[in-house]
Amino acid sequence: MTESEIIPKPSARFEDLRGILRYVPQFRQRVFVIAIDGALMGQPGFTSILQDVAVLQSLNIEVVLVFGGRAQMRALAEKRHVQLSSDDGMSRTDHPTLEIAIEAITRQASELMADLTALELPVVISNALAVHPAGVIEGVDQEFTGRIERVDAESLQVLLKADIIPILPPLGYDGRGATLRLNSDAVATEVAIALHAAKIIFVSEAGLSHADGSRLAQLSMAEARELFKKKDPRHDVNLLSKLRYGALACQEGVPRVHIVDGTQDEALLAELFSNEGVGTMIHADDYQQIRRALSSDAPALLSMMQQSMEDAALVPRTREQIQAHIKDFFVLETDGNPIGCVAVHSYDEPSGRIAELACLFVRRSHKNRGHGQRLVAFAEEMARQRGCATLVALSTQAFRFFEEKMGFQVTTPQDLPAARRERYDRSGRNSKVLIKPLR
Repeated sequence: MTESEIIPKPSARFEDLRGILRYVPQFRQRVFVIAIDGALMGQPGFTSILQDVAVLQSLNIEVVLVFGGRAQMRALAEKRHVQLSSDDGMSRTDHPTLEIAIEAITRQASELMADLTALELPVVISNALAVHPAGVIEGVDQEFTGRIERVDAESLQVLLKADIIPILPPLGYDGRGATLRLNSDAVATEVAIALHAAKIIFVSEAGLSHADGSRLAQLSMAEARELFKKKDPRHDVNLLSKLRYGALACQEGVPRVHIVDGTQDEALLAELFSNEGVGTMIHADDYQQIRRALSSDAPALLSMMQQSMEDAALVPRTREQIQAHIKDFFVLETDGNPIGCVAVHSYDEPSGRIAELACLFVRRSHKNRGHGQRLVAFAEEMARQRGCATLVALSTQAFRFFEEKMGFQVTTPQDLPAARRERYDRSGRNSKVLIKPLR
């Protein structure tokens, strides 16, 4: 399912380590949001899950941790003889339920901090969520149930760059200082979207399966949404929530969402570092809709980009020039109609292969829907598959997008491949040159 050939074993054999390290470059400095069900936190195998988190961080993967509190709330409510109004963070939360949630989740956060500190991992509990009351839904006041309004991505990025793992509990605070109960899957999803995460990994108390009991290995975004709507009784509310939010995450630009059974040994690493995986992967439909361009696409691409070329946002190209490099072009389609494109050119340099992202375009009618970010992410993946360690882009008008949304940095023309630098000098466009390491 994912990017490795060797499933890690606790014995740390040399072949296992080679198998992991071979695929580390495509994960390095990428953000993984890991959401752990509360029911797993009291089980004997929980320490192994945290050790897997430590392995990921040691490989320079930027990890954000989210945890659920459903099981702990139920246990504490039974002990206190309190009837919960809900335990999922999505339905109504009355005041007694909120009190139970605060106590149970605060204790969980403290225990998780202690466990991670024992593994010598620097961690901090973050209040990076701006929330508001869910309000009245279908005539019912949700009272102390919250919805996430905004994620302070900047503060989380500061922590991640300092190699500190942020922990986000399923609680939030509104502008008036009120505490509100949140759904942990929703927290993981909103954080992943805000951080442009490469993956969400839901470490669940159970996995998804077919009717015959076999593992459900892959789902498209649309299939996950449909499975959620069917409310199959084989999948409890916990798994249905992950299907719902997994589909939403993919829709909003997170390329891959994984649901793994946390009761299985080594489930987290086995899912990430083996070809077949051990859980369920939900993938964004747009990845299937981005296809390699054909020669017959050249007229449509030219027509689609004409206005941007006239506005000097794109380099002028002729139909013949597009057809001459058509193998480097990729088209984003919706219902069979092209709505965007991107090109990935490769250059062999003495220092290694360099890729150039070019001709990024999305139709005006489809802007501000995340399609540009998906095309850039797709181009990055194509560059990695071609063995490129660096991706460059030239832009006269959209350089802020590359900097602020996609993690590029402005550099000088000297970082361009020699052949590309010659064309840059001749063009006279004085485009900003941006660069992004891929490893």
